[in-house]
Amino acid sequence: MAIKVVITIYLAILLLTAFYLWHNRHSHFLIYDSKNISNFSSIMSWTAIILSLETLLGLILVFQTNKYLNLITLALSSITILIFSLLLNQKGD
Repeated sequence: MAIKVVITIYLAILLLTAFYLWHNRHSHFLIYDSKNISNFSSIMSWTAIILSLETLLGLILVFQTNKYLNLITLALSSITILIFSLLLNQKGD
């Protein structure tokens, strides 16, 4: 039961992150600005959409009997955030 509560809180934070990314896709994110990165808006938009889909998947998986299915949600969202950060930090090489 504790795992379901923790994963549900994690999914809520993930959905709030997607909401934040979606609403700031044309302005800024932390120290990054849409004027500095050419494809900033598309990176933010796609990341928000993918995180929303992963939240929906996580909501489906959290109510399954196998508690280890929640690791899928954690892994997918971690990989998405990692790719997002790598795309924002890449140099213009």
